[in-house]
Amino acid sequence: MRCRRLVIGIVVGLAAQGTLPLRAHAVEHSVEDVTARLMALFAEPGPESAALLRARVDAGVPPGALLVLLDGQRAAPRADIMDVVQTLAGYRRVEVRARALAAWAASGGQDAVEAITRAADDTDPTIRRLAVALAAVHPSARADEIVAALLRDDPELAALLAADGAAGVPSDPRPEEQR
Repeated sequence: MRCRRLVIGIVVGLAAQGTLPLRAHAVEHSVEDVTARLMALFAEPGPESAALLRARVDAGVPPGALLVLLDGQRAAPRADIMDVVQTLAGYRRVEVRARALAAWAASGGQDAVEAITRAADDTDPTIRRLAVALAAVHPSARADEIVAALLRDDPELAALLAADGAAGVPSDPRPEEQR
């Protein structure tokens, strides 16, 4: 509720100043319109556009538009909307969750580890498999630990990956000298 009041306050204040960015009052009639609006907000750096983007996503956005937004975030991460991406990592549709997790991990470092952790804990096997792929793309000691625990606790996934010949996914994540 506070966030919504803050966004409304920002929008009203900007409108009063005549500096309302990117036509906040625009009417969107199709998925393409919503997508264009989100991407215009995404392309405009700053707290005002981040607040408007956040408000638009909170108001409800078609999954197709979310996928495009998340692809944009993955290609050029914006720290000021990371909370939106993290929220979408819990979205009800698998394809949106997967893209959100990939976009989250694209920020690298601790964000990648957190995205891998979230993916490894997901209820959907496709997303758990994504955790392994993200760990391969964003390697770290912690990511290796997460994948080792995932494969130990999910023998079906481990067997599937072994059957697929998943390159780079060790059966024993310890360094060779410790085996």
